[in-house]
Amino acid sequence: MTLQTIDIPDSIKDLPHAREAAGLIDLANDRIETFMLANDRVTENFVPCDFHLLDQSLTWITQNNLLTGRRFCEFGSGFGVATLLAAVQQMDSVGIEIDSDLVDQSIDLCHAVGSTESVDLTANFYCGSFIPRNTHGILELAKDMEHVDTHQGDVYQEIGLALEDFDLFFAFPWPGEHHFFEAVFQAGAATNALLLTYRGRDGMHLIRKT
Repeated sequence: MTLQTIDIPDSIKDLPHAREAAGLIDLANDRIETFMLANDRVTENFVPCDFHLLDQSLTWITQNNLLTGRRFCEFGSGFGVATLLAAVQQMDSVGIEIDSDLVDQSIDLCHAVGSTESVDLTANFYCGSFIPRNTHGILELAKDMEHVDTHQGDVYQEIGLALEDFDLFFAFPWPGEHHFFEAVFQAGAATNALLLTYRGRDGMHLIRKT
Protein backbone atom coordinates (compact mmCIF):
# COMPACT_ATOMS: atom_id res chain seq x y z
CA MET A 1 0.00 0.00 0.00
CA THR A 2 1.23 3.49 -0.84
CA LEU A 3 0.27 7.04 0.15
CA GLN A 4 -0.81 9.38 -2.61
CA THR A 5 -0.62 13.14 -2.09
CA ILE A 6 -3.68 15.12 -3.19
CA ASP A 7 -2.93 18.78 -3.86
CA ILE A 8 -5.28 21.20 -2.12
CA PRO A 9 -5.49 24.42 -4.16
CA ASP A 10 -4.89 27.82 -2.58
CA SER A 11 -8.30 28.81 -3.91
CA ILE A 12 -9.95 27.00 -0.99
CA LYS A 13 -9.34 30.18 1.01
CA ASP A 14 -12.12 31.76 -1.04
CA LEU A 15 -14.67 29.15 -0.01
CA PRO A 16 -17.40 30.54 2.27
CA HIS A 17 -18.08 29.14 5.72
CA ALA A 18 -21.50 27.77 6.56
CA ARG A 19 -23.26 29.78 9.27
CA GLU A 20 -22.98 26.87 11.70
CA ALA A 21 -19.26 26.46 11.01
CA ALA A 22 -18.53 30.18 11.40
CA GLY A 23 -20.43 30.29 14.69
CA LEU A 24 -18.63 27.18 15.93
CA ILE A 25 -15.19 28.64 15.10
CA ASP A 26 -15.93 31.95 16.84
CA LEU A 27 -17.27 30.22 19.93
CA ALA A 28 -14.36 27.75 19.99
CA ASN A 29 -11.71 30.48 19.71
CA ASP A 30 -13.32 32.41 22.57
CA ARG A 31 -13.47 29.32 24.77
CA ILE A 32 -9.92 28.27 23.95
CA GLU A 33 -8.60 31.74 24.84
CA THR A 34 -10.53 31.72 28.12
CA PHE A 35 -9.34 28.22 28.92
CA MET A 36 -5.69 29.05 28.29
CA LEU A 37 -5.82 32.25 30.36
CA ALA A 38 -7.71 30.69 33.30
CA ASN A 39 -5.54 27.62 33.79
CA ASP A 40 -2.36 27.74 35.82
CA ARG A 41 -1.56 24.38 34.26
CA VAL A 42 -1.59 25.13 30.56
CA THR A 43 -2.36 21.81 28.92
CA GLU A 44 0.87 20.50 27.47
CA ASN A 45 0.90 19.89 23.71
CA PHE A 46 -2.27 21.93 23.13
CA VAL A 47 -1.93 24.41 20.25
CA PRO A 48 -4.98 25.67 18.32
CA CYS A 49 -5.26 24.93 14.61
CA ASP A 50 -6.28 27.32 11.81
CA PHE A 51 -9.94 26.35 12.05
CA HIS A 52 -11.04 28.53 9.15
CA LEU A 53 -8.60 26.82 6.79
CA LEU A 54 -9.60 23.45 8.19
CA ASP A 55 -13.29 24.11 7.54
CA GLN A 56 -12.51 25.21 3.99
CA SER A 57 -10.45 22.05 3.45
CA LEU A 58 -13.29 19.86 4.66
CA THR A 59 -15.68 21.73 2.39
CA TRP A 60 -13.35 21.25 -0.59
CA ILE A 61 -12.97 17.53 0.13
CA THR A 62 -16.73 17.14 0.34
CA GLN A 63 -17.50 19.22 -2.75
CA ASN A 64 -15.00 17.24 -4.84
CA ASN A 65 -16.47 13.87 -3.75
CA LEU A 66 -13.15 12.59 -2.41
CA LEU A 67 -14.73 10.65 0.44
CA THR A 68 -15.60 6.96 0.18
CA GLY A 69 -17.83 7.21 3.27
CA ARG A 70 -18.92 9.60 6.03
CA ARG A 71 -16.95 8.44 9.09
CA PHE A 72 -14.45 10.96 10.47
CA CYS A 73 -11.81 10.51 13.19
CA GLU A 74 -9.63 13.20 14.74
CA PHE A 75 -6.31 12.08 16.27
CA GLY A 76 -5.59 14.19 19.36
CA SER A 77 -8.80 16.16 19.20
CA GLY A 78 -8.04 18.89 21.76
CA PHE A 79 -11.15 21.06 22.00
CA GLY A 80 -12.82 18.90 19.36
CA VAL A 81 -13.24 21.68 16.81
CA ALA A 82 -12.22 19.57 13.81
CA THR A 83 -14.55 16.81 14.94
CA LEU A 84 -17.42 19.28 15.21
CA LEU A 85 -16.62 20.95 11.89
CA ALA A 86 -16.78 17.53 10.26
CA ALA A 87 -20.12 16.98 11.96
CA VAL A 88 -21.36 20.23 10.42
CA GLN A 89 -20.43 18.61 7.09
CA GLN A 90 -22.81 15.78 8.02
CA MET A 91 -20.05 13.31 8.87
CA ASP A 92 -20.27 10.77 11.70
CA SER A 93 -17.49 12.27 13.78
CA VAL A 94 -15.25 10.85 16.49
CA GLY A 95 -12.56 12.71 18.42
CA ILE A 96 -9.84 10.91 20.41
CA GLU A 97 -7.95 12.91 23.05
CA ILE A 98 -5.56 11.79 25.79
CA ASP A 99 -6.29 14.74 28.13
CA SER A 100 -9.55 14.29 30.03
CA ASP A 101 -9.87 18.05 30.67
CA LEU A 102 -9.90 18.67 26.92
CA VAL A 103 -12.44 15.90 26.37
CA ASP A 104 -14.71 17.66 28.86
CA GLN A 105 -14.19 20.94 27.03
CA SER A 106 -15.06 19.24 23.72
CA ILE A 107 -18.32 17.88 25.08
CA ASP A 108 -19.24 21.28 26.56
CA LEU A 109 -18.44 22.97 23.25
CA CYS A 110 -20.60 20.48 21.37
CA HIS A 111 -23.55 21.21 23.65
CA ALA A 112 -22.98 24.96 23.42
CA VAL A 113 -22.90 24.90 19.61
CA GLY A 114 -26.09 22.87 19.56
CA SER A 115 -27.87 25.42 21.70
CA THR A 116 -26.50 28.61 20.10
CA GLU A 117 -26.62 27.49 16.45
CA SER A 118 -29.73 25.28 16.76
CA VAL A 119 -27.93 22.45 15.02
CA ASP A 120 -27.88 18.77 15.98
CA LEU A 121 -24.28 17.56 15.66
CA THR A 122 -23.40 13.85 15.53
CA ALA A 123 -20.06 13.88 17.36
CA ASN A 124 -18.59 11.69 20.07
CA PHE A 125 -15.42 12.21 22.12
CA TYR A 126 -13.28 9.56 23.78
CA CYS A 127 -10.45 9.85 26.29
CA GLY A 128 -7.48 7.68 25.37
CA SER A 129 -4.71 7.08 22.88
CA PHE A 130 -5.43 7.02 19.15
CA ILE A 131 -2.73 4.37 18.59
CA PRO A 132 -4.26 0.91 18.05
CA ARG A 133 -2.53 -1.74 20.15
CA ASN A 134 -2.70 -4.51 17.55
CA THR A 135 -0.78 -2.69 14.82
CA HIS A 136 2.63 -4.24 14.21
CA GLY A 137 5.57 -1.90 14.80
CA ILE A 138 3.56 1.17 15.78
CA LEU A 139 4.19 0.95 19.54
CA GLU A 140 7.91 0.63 18.90
CA LEU A 141 7.83 3.63 16.57
CA ALA A 142 5.85 5.63 19.13
CA LYS A 143 8.69 5.38 21.67
CA ASP A 144 10.56 8.05 19.75
CA MET A 145 7.60 10.45 19.69
CA GLU A 146 7.78 13.05 22.46
CA HIS A 147 4.13 14.07 22.22
CA VAL A 148 2.49 10.64 21.81
CA ASP A 149 1.12 8.56 24.70
CA THR A 150 0.68 4.79 24.43
CA HIS A 151 -0.08 3.98 28.07
CA GLN A 152 -3.86 4.31 27.85
CA GLY A 153 -6.05 1.37 26.86
CA ASP A 154 -7.29 0.63 23.36
CA VAL A 155 -9.96 3.29 22.89
CA TYR A 156 -11.23 1.66 19.70
CA GLN A 157 -12.91 -1.07 21.74
CA GLU A 158 -14.93 1.62 23.52
CA ILE A 159 -15.75 3.34 20.23
CA GLY A 160 -16.82 0.05 18.66
CA LEU A 161 -14.94 0.81 15.44
CA ALA A 162 -11.45 0.09 14.11
CA LEU A 163 -9.16 2.38 12.13
CA GLU A 164 -10.22 0.64 8.94
CA ASP A 165 -13.83 1.72 9.54
CA PHE A 166 -13.09 5.45 9.14
CA ASP A 167 -13.00 7.30 5.82
CA LEU A 168 -11.29 10.56 6.78
CA PHE A 169 -8.77 11.29 9.53
CA PHE A 170 -7.45 14.61 10.75
CA ALA A 171 -4.37 15.40 12.85
CA PHE A 172 -2.27 18.41 13.83
CA PRO A 173 1.18 16.85 14.35
CA TRP A 174 4.03 18.61 16.07
CA PRO A 175 6.92 19.57 13.77
CA GLY A 176 8.76 16.48 12.57
CA GLU A 177 6.07 14.07 13.78
CA HIS A 178 3.78 13.95 10.74
CA HIS A 179 5.55 10.83 9.50
CA PHE A 180 4.39 8.98 12.61
CA PHE A 181 0.75 9.90 12.00
CA GLU A 182 1.14 8.77 8.42
CA ALA A 183 2.59 5.47 9.65
CA VAL A 184 -0.41 4.88 11.92
CA PHE A 185 -2.73 5.78 9.06
CA GLN A 186 -0.96 3.55 6.56
CA ALA A 187 -0.83 0.61 8.96
CA GLY A 188 -4.48 0.61 9.98
CA ALA A 189 -6.68 2.63 7.63
CA ALA A 190 -8.68 1.10 4.81
CA THR A 191 -7.69 1.46 1.18
CA ASN A 192 -8.88 4.81 -0.25
CA ALA A 193 -9.15 6.42 3.19
CA LEU A 194 -7.89 10.01 3.54
CA LEU A 195 -5.60 11.67 6.09
CA LEU A 196 -5.70 15.46 6.40
CA THR A 197 -2.99 17.11 8.49
CA TYR A 198 -2.30 20.71 9.41
CA ARG A 199 1.36 21.68 8.94
CA GLY A 200 1.32 25.18 10.42
CA ARG A 201 2.75 27.67 7.95
CA ASP A 202 2.70 25.03 5.23
CA GLY A 203 -1.09 24.76 5.53
CA MET A 204 -3.09 21.61 4.99
CA HIS A 205 -1.71 18.36 3.59
CA LEU A 206 -3.95 15.60 2.22
CA ILE A 207 -3.01 12.02 1.39
CA ARG A 208 -4.95 8.95 0.29
CA LYS A 209 -4.03 5.35 1.02
CA THR A 210 -3.94 3.47 -2.29
